[in-house]
Amino acid sequence: MKLGRFLLMLGGLAALAVVCLAVVHFLVMPLIVHRHDVVRAPQLLGSTVSEARETAAAVGLDIEIVRRDAHPSQPAGTVIDQQPVPGLAMRQGRRIALVTSSGPAAGAVPALAGLSPRQAGATLQREDYRLGRALHVRLPDRAAEVVMCQSPPAGTHLRKGRQVDMVVAEPAARPSFLMPDLRGLSLYVAREGVADAGCVTSPVRFRRESGMAPNTVLEQRPSPGTRIRRGETIELVASTR
Repeated sequence: MKLGRFLLMLGGLAALAVVCLAVVHFLVMPLIVHRHDVVRAPQLLGSTVSEARETAAAVGLDIEIVRRDAHPSQPAGTVIDQQPVPGLAMRQGRRIALVTSSGPAAGAVPALAGLSPRQAGATLQREDYRLGRALHVRLPDRAAEVVMCQSPPAGTHLRKGRQVDMVVAEPAARPSFLMPDLRGLSLYVAREGVADAGCVTSPVRFRRESGMAPNTVLEQRPSPGTRIRRGETIELVASTR
């Protein structure tokens, strides 16, 4: 008899527990969940953390900073990303996850001395720096353009995206003069004149020309009166027997 009462009481308690769970699930929880109004996530991008907190609080929301990332243009402490995105529906009391800027990334300025201007520009671009002003200096002992020095110096801690200036040494300008008329001169005299001017003669081409003594200059390149520089190559055509 006692066992039957115990089982009956146990069954009543189980039924009561089921009823209580049903009441909580269907009546209490909806009241808790739906007691907050639905609002739209505000636009927080570009705001400071304090501004974002005030804007979110004005519509019943909170914020949480989940990460800080480097940004090339946004100053440190500025919101650069948010979840949920602006305009998305959410209930009051929820939090908006924010990513803020830690400022532009920085690094050590690469060494440019000894590089050609093209190599220096490619090196700066690879390291996320910009090529600034380039001052060119002519030096007689230089055979090609090369970077002599830079500002800021190599190894300087500098924000990415900033410019780096440099001084480039380049060969001194070679003297120039007007090409004389070599036509009608003997090949020997013409070659001597070309050598005295600091130029070189390419292999001479020969052509038969009636009435002309052998080894007389018939044509020349560049033509007479053309401005040329030392070291250029002169082409001659001479007569043959």
